[in-house]
Amino acid sequence: MKLAIYGAGGLGREVLELAMQINKLQSRWSSLCFIDDINANRQLKSHDVLSLALISPQEYEVVVAVGEPSLRKYLAEKAKDAGFNLATLIHPDAYISSDTTIGVGSVICYGAFISCDTVIGDNVHLQPNASLGHDCYIGNHCVISSYANLAGHCIVGDLTFIGMNAVVRETSTIGAETIISMGSAVFNDIASGVIAMGNPARAIRKNDEKKVFR
Repeated sequence: MKLAIYGAGGLGREVLELAMQINKLQSRWSSLCFIDDINANRQLKSHDVLSLALISPQEYEVVVAVGEPSLRKYLAEKAKDAGFNLATLIHPDAYISSDTTIGVGSVICYGAFISCDTVIGDNVHLQPNASLGHDCYIGNHCVISSYANLAGHCIVGDLTFIGMNAVVRETSTIGAETIISMGSAVFNDIASGVIAMGNPARAIRKNDEKKVFR
């Protein structure tokens, strides 16, 4: 089987490095490539950049490598509708409790810590050194950034982005399609569909555009 990394930007290059680390230990994929449906037919870091239409589900599995939760969902559904299986990538130096459940297509990067009885949904991206306490639930298509730290029994809704160095108090619930800005301290529940920041974190406006990066 071959691996196609859906996204040829910065996060795609990071996922390439992760896949190469996995391959050193497991020889899991015979080759690696990028997928970019807009700017294909080129090379990036000595690997082909192709469009999804040019590869076959019989040869490739796909991992999504973009940081926008809404775009993660779109690309995952596009790949699945075309018949591709989503690959789950876990760095060998991540700590994963034996009681953890990790959904299809999720990416767990170097140094991530996931405590016991935590559930991670499909197509989630957990960046390096992010930490999830016991009994957390992370919804589908979320991005948990580097050094974000969630205490026990936290719930995060689908399509939510948690920025770098954010901290979340135990038993907190963060709604779907919400952005927690980097460095924020979440002490209380945060509603769905908002952008929140500060210490303590408060919703400052609605997340109408469903867009993290501008």
